[in-house]
Amino acid sequence: MKIVNIIGGLGNQMFQYAFALSLQEKFPNEQILIDTSHYHYIFLKKWKTSNLHNGYEIDKLFPNASIPKAKALQLMKVTWYMPNYWLSRIIRKILPKRKTEYIQTPFNDTTFDEVAYKQEGDCYYEGYWQAISYYLPIINRIQEVFKHPKPDKINAQYINKISTENSVGIHIRRGDYLNFAAYKDICNLEYYKKGISEILKDGEKHIFYIFSNDLKWCKENICPLLGENPFVMVTENTGEKSCWDMFLMTYCKDLIIANSSFSWWGAFLNNRQGRIIASKKWNNNKSNLDFWGSDWIKL
Repeated sequence: MKIVNIIGGLGNQMFQYAFALSLQEKFPNEQILIDTSHYHYIFLKKWKTSNLHNGYEIDKLFPNASIPKAKALQLMKVTWYMPNYWLSRIIRKILPKRKTEYIQTPFNDTTFDEVAYKQEGDCYYEGYWQAISYYLPIINRIQEVFKHPKPDKINAQYINKISTENSVGIHIRRGDYLNFAAYKDICNLEYYKKGISEILKDGEKHIFYIFSNDLKWCKENICPLLGENPFVMVTENTGEKSCWDMFLMTYCKDLIIANSSFSWWGAFLNNRQGRIIASKKWNNNKSNLDFWGSDWIKL
């Protein structure tokens, strides 16, 4: 039995869930489960959703997701020797969520680790598994599992337009990233200037779709860089609908992404085979990472 811990926002959940899919490929004769107990009270009959981000989102967003959740007895069997496992869940429920809370990715979680596939027998996997080499061999299966649900009217209209236009998606993540040391000052204004210049080198007319948690800043700083090219500020997808910004990115012909797991998935699931522009530096902790597709443009 192998259990993969799930924690964080949607982008991180997708990495961890995809890693569980990769374990199914590597260990076809073993039971692969996911642990979502960070989002629930596991000892109550009536489970309560945690206040982490929008809670656990995989099941409600992706109709093709089918990996079973580990039950309490299965978790006890695999984690009985891990006192930190139980302590982390107790603390998560007792202490209030800080406004600036963000789960930092351990240094080794953005580097492919083949040892993960050599763990025989019961094993509990805790990490973010943000390395593209885990997922390229099963990209078709991942794209099938992460097919989005039926869009509402406004997002259906966006899909119809974005998928047929010479569209460029730009994702700008500010908010928590402004003061978070691991990601601060990487995808700054200079990065987006270079990215937009790279797109405009082809001399074609583009329409830019801007996705961000700080659209006011984007209007003041990003839009003036677009020249005479039209742009759309995507404002409708907030709260539990924010996932649709990611889904819309998968329909853009070209993408300029942030150093964020959210827009990374927009790029990885994109099938228009256009240009993907990403920062050559993903975080301030380590430079030897395994994050980029071979044809991505790193600036």
